[in-house]
Amino acid sequence: MNQPTVSKIIDSLKSVLNGELIREEVSDWASYYVMADDLAIDDEIVWDLLKIISGIDILDSPTSYFHNEEDIKDWIKQATKSLLK
Repeated sequence: MNQPTVSKIIDSLKSVLNGELIREEVSDWASYYVMADDLAIDDEIVWDLLKIISGIDILDSPTSYFHNEEDIKDWIKQATKSLLK
């Protein structure tokens, strides 16, 4: 199975902001890798981002998410910077 990439993570986060994906889809996708016993993510940056976005769907009340759109934009910036290194 192909490992996720920083670019795929950025695309997924942008899709959440654009309303093309819901947070739960992205969380489920990231959680698959984070929770898998038999997968090892080689890229430390990808691993750190997957751990972060696996919680993108956490609620802090019945109607609002703990991580707001600014958090998601910050994650995109962080991920984009890692591509430039």
